[in-house]
Amino acid sequence: MRRLATAFVAVSVLALAGCAQDFDKGPEGKVTEKVKDSKKFYLVVDPSKAGDETKFRVSKYDYHDCNRGSKYPKCVEG
Repeated sequence: MRRLATAFVAVSVLALAGCAQDFDKGPEGKVTEKVKDSKKFYLVVDPSKAGDETKFRVSKYDYHDCNRGSKYPKCVEG
């Protein structure tokens, strides 16, 4: 019974690890906009403060951690 429980926990951990979203990091800069499209989340960052904005997809956790005006990627670290 103990082996069965251990196996179940191991499989559960592996299944949860496979569900994590891993998107490419965007450029460093100031978050100017947040966009939610259905179940997809995006941040718009101005890396040079010259109006040259870049939109990229992020996880919902990164979306919620970064507010307009915050510095990316600092807003998603630690």
